[in-house]
Amino acid sequence: MVSAPGRSADEPAAPRASGVRARLSGAAFGSSRLRAYWLTAPGKVTLLATALALAIRFFTLTRPGYLTGITEYDDGVYLGAALRMTEGAMPYKDFAFVQPPGILLLMAPVALVAKLTTTVKALALARVLTALASTACIPLAGNLVRYRGTIVTLVTCGVLAVYPDDITTAHTLMLEPWMNLFCLLAINAAVRRGHLAGPRRLAWAGLALGFAGAVKFWAIAPAAALFVLCVVVRQDRARRVRAYLPALAAGFAVPVAAFFASAPMTFLRSTIFDQADRVGSTVPISVRLANLTGLIDILNTKGQISLNAGAHSMFAGGASASISESSQLGWLPLVAAVMLVAVVVVGYAWQSRRLSHLEWLALATTILATAAVLYYSAFFYHYADFPAPWLALTLGGAAGVLAGRPAWRTIVIRVLALVIILIAALQIRETFPLRQPTAEATAHLIRRGACVVTDEVSLTIASDRFAGLPPGCPDIIDSLAATLVLSRGVSVQGGADLMPQVVATWQAWLNKAEYVWLSPAHGSRRRIPWTPQLSAWFNATFAKLGPYSPGTGQLYLRVAPG
Repeated sequence: MVSAPGRSADEPAAPRASGVRARLSGAAFGSSRLRAYWLTAPGKVTLLATALALAIRFFTLTRPGYLTGITEYDDGVYLGAALRMTEGAMPYKDFAFVQPPGILLLMAPVALVAKLTTTVKALALARVLTALASTACIPLAGNLVRYRGTIVTLVTCGVLAVYPDDITTAHTLMLEPWMNLFCLLAINAAVRRGHLAGPRRLAWAGLALGFAGAVKFWAIAPAAALFVLCVVVRQDRARRVRAYLPALAAGFAVPVAAFFASAPMTFLRSTIFDQADRVGSTVPISVRLANLTGLIDILNTKGQISLNAGAHSMFAGGASASISESSQLGWLPLVAAVMLVAVVVVGYAWQSRRLSHLEWLALATTILATAAVLYYSAFFYHYADFPAPWLALTLGGAAGVLAGRPAWRTIVIRVLALVIILIAALQIRETFPLRQPTAEATAHLIRRGACVVTDEVSLTIASDRFAGLPPGCPDIIDSLAATLVLSRGVSVQGGADLMPQVVATWQAWLNKAEYVWLSPAHGSRRRIPWTPQLSAWFNATFAKLGPYSPGTGQLYLRVAPG
């Protein structure tokens, strides 16, 4: 090959080297921007709050039994349903399930891990991932408000890092941390420096919010608030709505489509009507407000103020899913709620500028989410995690105004940081003595591959006796859901045990079992419609196998032919 005059044959490589240098320069620019992002005061605050949140949540998992033991009812349902999917069974069609299927898709990779190892290790992985999902919400919330300065970022990230119900909910596989994660991802796409972004970013927001709704329907609250904003803001209104609504519908419909197609009527009845019409025990407003306001940090299980309650605090009770939700807690939760409302109202009314789109969105979603928690027919401690990020954003916005003059801000920041650290220390102290039982002691009593019916599949998952049902064995993943579906939304507390067809179906299921494992503390009484006749038949058909355990309940073995 003859080269051109004055040019060597190797010169064509020069543009390639130049491209490499450009890419390296771009990478260096990107890394410098990343450093600049985190080394600002709001960035440092966000990093420290995230580290604090991770430490608290992972400390809970270090408590004996919290990684692989029995800590919840719901985690077994969600992981168990995902495990059954890997075996070819479909929720709604092959077994009762009353939540939308988004969590099953998220846990499908974890279920595949169980195929390669054990269900016990899959349960541990699901818990670690949920703690990470909860922690990831802190930097996402911080990114939304960092443009407002250090105090707003500190309050937003600090409140979310130590919010009691967010910590207790993140101790195992629950819906709320994952729903909140996708909601905050959506709002980060939809809002930039407090104002609505363009149509393309709103389309991404719609997809994320749609999937959040496929995890839990309550994500409709921020989705509706964002839609209203798209309509109210005049600039590019039509383009924003056209981008957002189809993406929102697709984000929900695509992950749900296959499940809906397999059993459309059962899907609608189970996830909407049976849940909406659910009848159960009444939980006082004072208990709900204590969870929403964070008072459970300083209230013991009797509703008394105590900074030394330890494992007897309501916070520790939530972390072990053993909190009593039927006791009256007096007037203190109402006072705390009124004070929080006053802080928000004064903070938002005092500022001279107009509220940003983000502030309106956070405020509207806080109101909707709080109303859902206060007035829904049922209540569990993890419900209060739904308003957590929106409440943190709202309080952060109010704090930015209430902090006062710039000269006071350094003092305010130090005081707020100290308060957050003290709250975290109190929570770690309350969590330290917690212990949860494991199921290994009972596992060796159950023959592998046997038909086991239980009212709480967390027991069989934690003992590695869940996978591989024999032919003809009832597939009961969620015993409470099974009763709700049979009774059209009536729980045992609501009178399902008075419905003959419900009782007869449960007897038929139990009659096919070789082992029956009933959860402790009369848990099965809240899920299985025991009647005197059903109890008498059961006692004549099954005998106790092994001792009763306050942590894992009682195992029974069939002694009479089925």
